[in-house]
This record gives sequence, structure tokens and C-alpha cells, in this order.
Amino acid sequence: MLAVTGYLVTAAGIRFPGAENIPDGLKAFPALLESRDGINVLLQMGAFFVVAEIVNRDADWLDNEAEFVGDYRNGALDFGWDKFDDATKLKKRAVELNNGRAAMMGIWGLVTHEMMGNSILPGGYLPGQ
Repeated sequence: MLAVTGYLVTAAGIRFPGAENIPDGLKAFPALLESRDGINVLLQMGAFFVVAEIVNRDADWLDNEAEFVGDYRNGALDFGWDKFDDATKLKKRAVELNNGRAAMMGIWGLVTHEMMGNSILPGGYLPGQ
């Protein structure tokens, strides 16, 4: 869902200061490689992914065991998951899985239409042009 949001925000012309000349859509990646600042942005993205993966692993120093594969709760935040019965937990996990699938289809649809040269955005705007 964040990918779709980021895609639409940049398509609307919103940029961080200093990145006004970076095009939107898939043409942003080659443009980032052309400047030192752009390369730094890509390195920051990679570093964030690495840190996010490391901190969301099973921590031996915590007393909580993962309930299922992908259960990255670390005990710091409690949104009441343990209060649900097993059927509710299974339903919520299925809903979250389907939301993730829908988000992947959404971004893939936007990217595919951009590569084909067909706009599906309001006003006929085609990112990267």
C-alpha cells in the first residue's frame, strides 16, 4: 500500500526538497543513478531494508515465542492480539494476507500500465513522461 501511495504522491508532483528534477514512475531509478545524492538515496533505502529485516527477527533475549511464521511481535507494542480467539486470529491473518496481495496487484497494475504507455490515472496522466 505504501508503494501505491508513493507512486501516486510523486505522480501528483510532490517531491522532497532537492529532488524536484527526479522524474516520477520507473524513470526515477535511472535518474537517481546519475547523481551522488541519488545514489545516497538508494543506499539509504537499502540500509533501511536491512535494518528492518534485522529488527523484525526472533529475538533470543525476549521471552515471547513467535506464534506463526511472520509473527514479528517483540513485546514492545500490544494491540490486543493475544485476547482474540484462534478463529478470529486466523480470519485477521487471512484479511491481512489478502490486503497485501491486493496492494501488490495495485502497484503492479500501475507499473504495467506505465510500461505499456497507457494511463489509468485520473486526467490521463502517465508518470515518467
